[in-house]
Amino acid sequence: MTPVPPGTRPQPPTADPGYGVDGEFDRPGVAVRVARRRGVVFAGVQGDIDTDSYQDVRQQLFACLEDDPSALIVDLGGVVLFGSLGIAVLMEVHERAYETGVGFAVVARQRTVVDPMRVTEVDVLLTLRPTVDEALTAVRARSGQTDDGMPGPRDSEEQDHGFSWWSS
Repeated sequence: MTPVPPGTRPQPPTADPGYGVDGEFDRPGVAVRVARRRGVVFAGVQGDIDTDSYQDVRQQLFACLEDDPSALIVDLGGVVLFGSLGIAVLMEVHERAYETGVGFAVVARQRTVVDPMRVTEVDVLLTLRPTVDEALTAVRARSGQTDDGMPGPRDSEEQDHGFSWWSS
């Protein structure tokens, strides 16, 4: 999958949308890529979280919680359009993670995502960090685990696929 430059939308998939063997989920306007590393699930979202995509994004993030990970880190670095539906999805996933004892953090630094969370004060409820490393550190601190027990963003044989958690 080709990375989506900021301010643009991903191209619609050429094949039937759905889970790919490499952990991708594509729909016109949104893509979710998932990687699992020693109990932590990293989910990167690209595109728009709007009326056409929020249910798919929610479904994919809920699916990330099904295998009882120690933590779920949602990277919104590729999200272009984000508002009340995106906030609602994050709050629902956060609640489910809390109910099941899964650590949860959100990665975002672009104003189009961070500003709506700050205005609605959702940033106070969620663990919101500007980088995956900081989100992982926050999840570790909340769980009381040391660095030895949880993976880092490059703790895998997977290569750079355009998400911030695969970048140096």
